[in-house]
Amino acid sequence: MKLLPVLIFLCITKCSFSQDTLRIYRWEAIQKANPDTIYGIDASKLKWEEVPEKLYTFKNVKYLNVSKNKLKELPLAMGAFKSLKTLDATKNDIENAPIVICQMPKLQKLHLARNNISSLPACIGYLTDLKILDIWDNPINSLPEEVLKLQNLQAVDMRAIMLGPEFQKRWQEGMPQVKWYFDPPCHCVE
Repeated sequence: MKLLPVLIFLCITKCSFSQDTLRIYRWEAIQKANPDTIYGIDASKLKWEEVPEKLYTFKNVKYLNVSKNKLKELPLAMGAFKSLKTLDATKNDIENAPIVICQMPKLQKLHLARNNISSLPACIGYLTDLKILDIWDNPINSLPEEVLKLQNLQAVDMRAIMLGPEFQKRWQEGMPQVKWYFDPPCHCVE
């Protein structure tokens, strides 16, 4: 009789946790899958120079990893991912500000580290659910003022970017609720 409450607790705990977990499939494994049943895709390390058209059929995806490819841009067609919560495009060759991110209203985690991005689009202010912004090791020297609108933002990683003390101080004081990750400030002109 004493075992029954423990079993009920374990069942409730397992059931509630299982609803929060997301199965992530490797790109190769979902080629014949029903696109409506796939919510997490790992397409990393595939040497993609551009995003294949087939990816856009997976409109329900919430997690997408296209890191460690050779992408030069995030195409506007990726705006089809309206449910996307996590986008990892780390370590590509992306140069231009990825405007398509502004078409992903549910985005919570954005990883763009180790690219060649020099600026972020001003429309980033529309990403009201954004919590994590990882842009370390990009040649970014400014942030759009619209970042100040991101009330749910918790952390910004800007390490490996040469930034002066005034820049760092301005953003740390302007958004004290955010954990800012900077390297020691440079003695550069701001």
